[in-house]
Amino acid sequence: MKIGKFTIKTASESLKLVAVASLCAFCILVSGHYYRIKDYAKILSENLNIVVFFDKNSADDAVIRGEIEATGLVSVKEYVNAAEAYSKAVEKNPFLKDISVPDAAKSVQSYALVAPKSIPYENFLSEMKSVLERISGIDEIVFDMPVFKHYAEIENLLLFYRKIFFVFAVIIFILFVFKCIFFVLEQKLDTRKIVANIFPYLLSSASGFLILWTVCICVRYPLLTDKIAIFSIIPFIAVLGVILD
Repeated sequence: MKIGKFTIKTASESLKLVAVASLCAFCILVSGHYYRIKDYAKILSENLNIVVFFDKNSADDAVIRGEIEATGLVSVKEYVNAAEAYSKAVEKNPFLKDISVPDAAKSVQSYALVAPKSIPYENFLSEMKSVLERISGIDEIVFDMPVFKHYAEIENLLLFYRKIFFVFAVIIFILFVFKCIFFVLEQKLDTRKIVANIFPYLLSSASGFLILWTVCICVRYPLLTDKIAIFSIIPFIAVLGVILD
């Protein structure tokens, strides 16, 4: 009978440790997916160019650039005057050198590359275009709407991930507080016992990460996550194991 109880208890404890290891691996895998999307969003943000073409008869482009910055909606990343714009056009189309005429650069508009200061959702883009078009000296505003929409979707997905992480952390913190209150009320608060209990969970949590890391290496799957995130998740899941014990 005692052997049976011992076997059941051992199996129960082993199952808890396996569950902690699995949960840790899952959380790190989700974290890796988050950082993968974050890196993709960073690369995508570098291509979020809004091109503002200035009027050829503009008296002072510097004043226009100042008015663009003053809107607070976008910031000027780069300004290209007419001569530079023509030179870039010639670099991309060498045959223009053979057909160029005097003062050909005057036929090209100067322009500025601007970037949004917030997530460029559709209403933002419409508002931004409407505001910029009211600035005297601006001839045309060009941007790729599908790219901006896709970037907004990616940013919203990252925001959703962060909200989930925050809610999960708050729930664990509340459970931890209730656990401490329970120990105090029952007068069972034994610091040494808590430390002794957290060690196997910490070891199990770390094992979950190592197993996941090994599997990722074997299948050549890049585990893109932050080291700080890994060393935060491991003890976090271990504490969760103690709370739910």
